[in-house]
Amino acid sequence: MKLFVDVGNTALKWRIRAGDEVIQGGCRHERRWDEVMDAISGVGAGCEAVWVASVAGAESDRAIAQALHKKTGVVPQFYYSKGADFGVSSCYPEPRRLGVDRWVAMVECFQKYGAGIIVDCGSALTIDAVDAKGQFLGGYIVPGLGMLRGALLRDTADVHVEAGAAGLGLGQSTGECVHNGLLRMSVAFVTEVVLELRQVLDDTCKVLITGGDAPALIDALGFDFMHVPDLVLDGLERIAAEKE
Repeated sequence: MKLFVDVGNTALKWRIRAGDEVIQGGCRHERRWDEVMDAISGVGAGCEAVWVASVAGAESDRAIAQALHKKTGVVPQFYYSKGADFGVSSCYPEPRRLGVDRWVAMVECFQKYGAGIIVDCGSALTIDAVDAKGQFLGGYIVPGLGMLRGALLRDTADVHVEAGAAGLGLGQSTGECVHNGLLRMSVAFVTEVVLELRQVLDDTCKVLITGGDAPALIDALGFDFMHVPDLVLDGLERIAAEKE
């Protein structure tokens, strides 16, 4: 039995593999690491290996490692971004500073499809491109839908928005105006970047979309893409299989 953990900026996701059986775990939005690890069911003593991709920072990683070791009896192995690995080469002057979630997603994309564009709709919305030679060309980072909404509501007086569905049309209430406007802005940004990158890479290159806010965007996108909800866990599992 092996445990794979993806620690993002706001959420932690996990997957357990026992032979050919894959138990897709849950997702927790909190930072009390002992409590989060207690919520991971189906794994404990007898676990063979624990692999972690984390962007939580050094202090949190130490706490995560301690909590996972306590739970499984295994010292977890943390994978961080590299200058080059699995055929992908980083363009960052300091490769370790690239978020490992973005790096692992690129590794998985390149290993499976070659050149590709990765759109991660998380707390931040990121877009990264890798070419057919495995060169990471660079990317963009902008606020995600939740962050944009929070900033708008925090810095605008007398704007109160209830949760609700969003579309691309004109809003007919303050809530609709906010939800539709933020969605349209995000969709326009993603679409413009994807169309531009497909001219640089290949107009048939894969576009992989992941992240917690992906379901809010994908119905509004007008280009071909693949929705891969657990792209980082897929990549982490591939990396672990080669590194062990």
